[in-house]
This record gives sequence, C-alpha cells and structure tokens, in this order.
Amino acid sequence: MKNKYDFIVAVSGSPNVGKSTLFNIITGERQHVGNWPGKTVERYEGLLIHHGYRIKIVDLPGIYSLGALSEEEVIARDFIVKEKPDVVIVIADALRLEHTLYLVVQLLELTGKVVVALNKMDAADKRGIHIHVDRLSRKLSVPVVPVSALHNIGINNLIDRVLDVAKGRVKPGKFKINYNGIEYYIGKVEEILRNNNSIPDYPPRWVAIRLLEGDKEFENKILERNGKKVLEKIYEIKNIAKRELGEDPETIIVTTRYNFIHGIIKDVIAYGKVVIPSITLSLDKILTHPILGLPIIVLLLFSTFFIIFSINTGFPLNIVFKDLGYENIAKAIEENSLSSILSKIFEFLSIVIRDVLNRINLPDYIISFICDGIIIGIGSVLSFFPLILITYIIFGIIEDSGLMARIAVASDTILRKIGLSGKAIMPLILGFGCNVPAVLGTRILEDDREKILAIMLAPIIPCQARLTVLLAIVAAIVKNPLQQANILISLYIISLIILVIMGKALKILLFKKYRTPELLIELPPYHRPSFRVISWLSWDRGIHFIKKAGTTIFLLSIIIWFMLNFGLSGYGVELSNSYAAIISKSLIPIGSLMGLDDWRLILALLNGFVAKEAVIETLTLASGATNPTDAINIIGISYIQALVLMTVMMIYTPCMPTLITVFSESR
Repeated sequence: MKNKYDFIVAVSGSPNVGKSTLFNIITGERQHVGNWPGKTVERYEGLLIHHGYRIKIVDLPGIYSLGALSEEEVIARDFIVKEKPDVVIVIADALRLEHTLYLVVQLLELTGKVVVALNKMDAADKRGIHIHVDRLSRKLSVPVVPVSALHNIGINNLIDRVLDVAKGRVKPGKFKINYNGIEYYIGKVEEILRNNNSIPDYPPRWVAIRLLEGDKEFENKILERNGKKVLEKIYEIKNIAKRELGEDPETIIVTTRYNFIHGIIKDVIAYGKVVIPSITLSLDKILTHPILGLPIIVLLLFSTFFIIFSINTGFPLNIVFKDLGYENIAKAIEENSLSSILSKIFEFLSIVIRDVLNRINLPDYIISFICDGIIIGIGSVLSFFPLILITYIIFGIIEDSGLMARIAVASDTILRKIGLSGKAIMPLILGFGCNVPAVLGTRILEDDREKILAIMLAPIIPCQARLTVLLAIVAAIVKNPLQQANILISLYIISLIILVIMGKALKILLFKKYRTPELLIELPPYHRPSFRVISWLSWDRGIHFIKKAGTTIFLLSIIIWFMLNFGLSGYGVELSNSYAAIISKSLIPIGSLMGLDDWRLILALLNGFVAKEAVIETLTLASGATNPTDAINIIGISYIQALVLMTVMMIYTPCMPTLITVFSESR
C-alpha cells in the first residue's frame, strides 16, 4: 500500500481542536471512509499532492490521551507504532494549550516524527493570547506551526514542515521527560521488557511508563506472550515504588507530566491587553480608508525607517540638522551612531590584541589572521546584530499592536500590481534593514508561487548595508546636504522602479497562469504592545539571523583576508599583487563597460558580494587612505563614476548570505 504513496501522514488530536476541519482542508474531495480492521470506528483517509509528492493522510480517531482507556485510543497508538507513518501531525489548541499539550507530550514520548499544528492562532490573537511558537518548538524538540484550519491560514507552511521531517531535512531532537524519583522503577520495568522481548513493537521506555500507569491493554499482551511471571515481577516493582515513594506511580507520572506542561506554558504564553472595540473601529475607519489609509501607512513606515536608520547610521537625521545649519549636532549624530560606535569598538579591540600578540612574538601572518581576519569577521557579524535587533524591536511593536495587519490591507492593492498580496509587505519592508530576514520572512506566504516571487524580489530592496556605502560615497562627492539627500532618494526610487519592473516581468515569464492570491487576513483588535512579546519577537529573530547568516559572513571574511594578504609569492605581498588584485584586474574589461576601469573599484564590488559594507573598507584599504572620503579622492573617482558605482551598488548581485538564504528557502 505504501508504494502507492511517497509518504504516509497521520493526523491526531483531541476532540474539538479542529482536527476534522484540518483533515478536510488538506485532502479536499480526495478522501474516502471505511472502518478500522475489526472495529466499528470509522477510518478516514485522503490523498494530498504537494510539491509533486503523493501523501496519504490518515485521520486518527479523536482522543484525549494514549492511555488505551477507549477503543479509539488503542486504534491511534497501534496505527502509529505498527503502520509507522512517516510523520504524525498532532493538533494543539492555542486557546486551550495547557489541556491539549498532554496528548502532544504523550505522542512525543512514543515517536519523534511529529509536527505540531498549533490551531486557532487567529482566535488566540483576538483574545490577546501570545504564544512564543519558536520557543515552544525548542521545548518540544519538533517543528511547531501556527495555523487556522477554519480560515485556511498556515496550512501550506504546515505541509512544508511535514515534508521536511518526512524527508529527513529536519531531524527532531530527542524528547524525554525526567520523572525524577520514579525513573529508577521505569528503568527496572524497561529491563524486564527487554530481557523477555515482551512488547517488541513499542519503545520499551514508553511501555514501561504505561505499565506503571496501569495500562490494561499492555498487561493483557504480556500475559498472552510471556505468562504470569513477567507480569508479577512488574506488579512487584510497581508496589515497591508505591511503598517507597508514598504515592501511586500513576499519580506521580501524570502529575510530573502536567508539571512539565505547566512549566512550558509559563515560558511560552503572554497575555496582552486588548483595546475596547470602539477604539478599534475608530482607528480602522482611518487606517483602512480607501483614500486616507495608504498615505498614513506610508508615513508610518517612513517614520519607522527614519528612526531605524538614524539610530544605526545617523542618516537622515544628520542631513536634517546640516540643512538647518547645525553642523556640530549633525557631526555628533554621525560619530555616535550605532554603526560608528561598533566600528570604533572593534578597531580598538584589534589594536589591543595586535599589541598583545606582538609582545609574545607571534609570526606576522598569525597576528594578521587573528586581527584582520578573525576579529574583523566577528565584527562583521556582530555589527549586524544591533541593526537587526532594533529593526525587529520596532517592527515587533507594530506587529504586536495589530498595525501590521492593517498595513497588509492598505498595501494589498499596490502589491497586486507586481503579483504579490498585501501579506508580502512584511518581508519586503524587512528588506530595508537586511535582505536575509526579508527572505526568511516569506515563510508567512501561503501560495508557493507567491513565496518564490517574493523571495526573488526581496533582494532588490536596498538594505541598510548598501545605505552605509552610499552615505560614504555621496559624502565624498557632494557637500550640500540637500543634494546628498536628493541623490540618495533618487537611488531608492530607482531600486523600487526596478522592483516593480522585475515583479511584472517574473509574473509574465515564470508564472503565466498565476493569479495573485486573495488577501485572507483577519484584523485583530489593537493591543497595547507587550514588552515580553516584543522581546520574544526581536531577540529570537535576531539570533536566528546570526545563526543563518553569521557563519557565512564570518567564513567569507576569513577567505577575503587570505585573498588580500597572499599572492603568487606567498604571504605579505603588496595589495596590488595579491590574489584579490589579480582577479580584480582580470575583470577590468567588464568594469570598463560601466565606466569603472580601476581594479580597486572592481575589488570593492567583489568584496561587496561577501557583505555590502565591505565595499568602503576595501576602497580605504586599497587606496592606502585612512577614511572613505580620502580613499575616493585618492582613487580619483569622478562625479559620474561615483553615481555609476552607487547605482551598481543598489542593483548588482545580493550578498552571499542572502543568496544562501534564497537557495535554502526556495528548495
């Protein structure tokens, strides 16, 4: 039977968690009904074709636990163990998480091939219930996917995660509850089961726990297979445990399991304050207004990025003060921006460590490797973290307050012009901070084609690393603050025009029969932003970025150090004779087509492939200057060349971490 399908997936859950609704949405009309062998309980099966895979979906009977107290519970656990589905989807209710996690925990003790569907998330959001999904996933050691079966939200992402587990792309961690004092007795029963091969189909530890809980089904199986002696030994251990621990083992096990669940709940749930309905209605009249809504949303987003960019780079707040004639304030803002402070910290750290290493007489190449390779690499990674963190904090406030759903509604009409729904606005605007989280953010999109389209368009959004390079170049060629602002705004407009053209072109060329999905989104009531929820959203997403892109940036920084410091004659060559320079000089004919005929400019763009902000560092290093302005003057970049260089910076290949993320997310 399994040969007819690529994978077999079981769906389990307690009554009233939305299991039948989810099953019907997944299988549609491709389902049939029969009876479980030798039982009167109906068996529902269906077919799902997803990404070319034929998946058999089996709807297990609704159960509260795997305790074998009913015919349905025996059917469910026997199917999981004997028919060995590739994945079990177990549904938890976001509104009653503590109650519905009991079955989840029992299933995880039985099998690791589990994906948790956290249903009714839309209803939880309306009630101000916030669930830290990523943390819940880490606690349970399996993927947890927020869904709304009733409104068909998150289903595509759920099936993607199911395939990840089925294909071994995601390997669930080992799940084990420590039952403390009862562990010794679990081990004793487990030993008896192994020695007598009592119930070979089931995991011995799981059976041992069930026997201590008084599982009659397993007791009968042992009687049939091994006779009374084995069962009497188990009874004896159970009685000793009760006598020595002062409580029935079943009570201890169930209590421990509930305490474990309660500990999870305390860690992953926060309750927000929902504003009164009249305020929600009043604000929605403005923010979802067909005429006023979009300008207000644009103003909100502009203000958001004004704050983010000003904190991280000083721009555009410095331009405002320069234009008002307050040069000293503008200079102070630039020098005390987050990126400037971090740059000074790592520069100071490099000097101190270099001095220490020189005193212990280490070879020059080791000192250079540590100071110019490792420290610079770590600095490149960590310098991104505050930017990403601040971006996520501000967007966390917008998301937690309920504004993000309104932004999606307001932008839906415009985004439809390029084949995207309003839901894609979140990953796209994240791209202004960094393209990596923008690509990762496309996971929220339900339609596969919309997701691929968004992944391909996200890297066109000019990230803040590009802005850092543009600021350095424009400051060197133009002194008037207003002209500087005009050039930068023009470059951003060019990028957005290219985004629109690419979106339309990709829609026509790659997705001819593609229709932009309808925006299916419920407007939650406005919430007072919760500090706990915002810290969840910002910190976890920031750490995820470091794990996803940080390793790549660090390793590429080491490679660049080698290319800059080694040449045909070994270590310590002049930069103009390094491997990096040799490669750059060979590409001058291509650069000349754009008017960029200096190998140092080509080298800067090559290093920008690793990380965009490396462009300025490379120009400074290659020219022998001490700052970007002097570097541009020494190289002799003309006004036109500078404009070309800035335009190329905005539109040429995304950085390596972004490309790697694009590849992993579009598989």
